[in-house]
Amino acid sequence: MAVVLLILLISLLVLVHELGHFLAAKRAGVHVEEFGLGIPPRLFGKKIGETLYSINLLPFGGFVKLTGEDASESGDLAVAGADPHNFLSKNAFTKLAILGFGVLMNFLFAILLYYVFFFSVGYKSLALPVFFDYKFRFGDQKVLNTVVNDTQPDGPAQAAGLLRGEAIIEIDDKPVYSVDDIKKALIDKADTETKVLLLDVTKLSGGIRTVKVVAGGDGGANGLLGVFLSKAIILDYSQNPWLSAPMHAYNILGYSVDTLVNLVGLSAKTKDLTIVSQSVSGPVGVFSVIDGILLYAKDELFLRLVDLTALLSLTIAFVNILPFPALDGGRILFVVLEILTGKKINPLLEARIHKWGMIALLGLLFLVTFKDVKNIIG
Repeated sequence: MAVVLLILLISLLVLVHELGHFLAAKRAGVHVEEFGLGIPPRLFGKKIGETLYSINLLPFGGFVKLTGEDASESGDLAVAGADPHNFLSKNAFTKLAILGFGVLMNFLFAILLYYVFFFSVGYKSLALPVFFDYKFRFGDQKVLNTVVNDTQPDGPAQAAGLLRGEAIIEIDDKPVYSVDDIKKALIDKADTETKVLLLDVTKLSGGIRTVKVVAGGDGGANGLLGVFLSKAIILDYSQNPWLSAPMHAYNILGYSVDTLVNLVGLSAKTKDLTIVSQSVSGPVGVFSVIDGILLYAKDELFLRLVDLTALLSLTIAFVNILPFPALDGGRILFVVLEILTGKKINPLLEARIHKWGMIALLGLLFLVTFKDVKNIIG
């Protein structure tokens, strides 16, 4: 079931992204040769008008092939200027609109999903783990110090169904406000015959659920429960409910950018690339999140998937706007250079650069997937 949901979720986000390019190209009069879901080889397709709509073997991706977007033969250049339906014949600002509309669609889709989320739960976000001092631009902030950031594989907390983002607020009917409070409760429990702890944790819907955890091992809170806690912030948009979704999308995007900058800076300072690599996940990492939701939060399945899908849509928008070859941002960079210099970049050279960029991205995807699988199997 988790695999099916993962494929559907990623396919939906890719469809939204590529639909942006498709609509912008159609509006500009550029012919779309193929609209594909998945990565080739092609399984089947149907041609409608000038466009071939295809379904491809590998489900994690998609593409829109525009006439003239990747010039591979000198003949393409000879006809581009004379063909009004050729991408290369369009002015720089039209190209920017076509290239940028995919990112815009993902951002707008995330806002739509956040509206669904907030209208359902009351304009409060999930607990957002924070690992450095950060001030969100919008919303009232409530700081929590007992939020589950991760659980030890096969540990007591994971077996009990504690989920990332849930906040522990009581243990055996005693309020807890910090890690020290949790440690004290665990030490007190160690002196009793029973090892079963009753944890009250916040639910996504704003309510509270009780989780029975059989403590084990020795040591502090991490060792006994197999849970790793962090500081987190809940954002409350009750003062501006009708702007809650765009505000939250802005907050999440801004925090993601700052987190990446901090991780890269720390990695460069310590010369330790694992700081960045361990913070990046691919489809397998998303599968683990969905699997956890299916196992332990079926009553909140819809809302958690809505929140996750919105986050992934923002992630796709952010990644695609990066100025790296083969990504939208890389293609936009070439157009910006054209505007600044007043000269068109050789399309053949640009096509080769994007080709090598795609190879590099596929290699990175393989490494990230390998890392995620390795983490799952221990």
